[in-house]
Amino acid sequence: MDTKSTPTIASLYDLTLADGLPVQSDGREIRYRTVRLRETNIFDEREAQKVAERVVTVGGQPRLMVSDADFRYALTLRHVDWMECDGNKLHSAVLGDDVLGKLSSHDLGLIEKRVFLLTLAAEVRYGNMTQEQFDAVMCGQEVKPTQAPQPVGPTTGMGANAAEPESGPTLLATYAGAGAPGAAQSDAA
Repeated sequence: MDTKSTPTIASLYDLTLADGLPVQSDGREIRYRTVRLRETNIFDEREAQKVAERVVTVGGQPRLMVSDADFRYALTLRHVDWMECDGNKLHSAVLGDDVLGKLSSHDLGLIEKRVFLLTLAAEVRYGNMTQEQFDAVMCGQEVKPTQAPQPVGPTTGMGANAAEPESGPTLLATYAGAGAPGAAQSDAA
């Protein structure tokens, strides 16, 4: 097998930008084109939410609102771990809105597409999506949803036997997994 042409998981995290991030260094402009992405966590989501919060007056009252577009932009930028040019790295600690705001819209789109791919790959890894569903999304095909959970326990025969009511205490006892005191007496009444 030719490993040079076969993509690896590590290569999902590396991205080469078309235009690069322009930075002035020693009186000349250099462009950071290599980006290393990372998966985000709850802390990153909270930080992106803070960036996207705005105070808006609604009906004369100030309300704290979160802009969906600003949240998506902030969370996308939180996926950037570092950028590299000629062996020099700019780590995420120094990459803020003022620096990453210099990216071209094309390069931002490339990062967004890769973040989407990383998110889908994580869904497959955690078992929330099958490989077939992943492949269908990547090929632009319609993804058929998996079957909904099937009823078990007291609701197993609800389709055919929906007209046969079951008393509350019996239903509760079955659901709880043990006979409830007085359940049989309530059924007899």
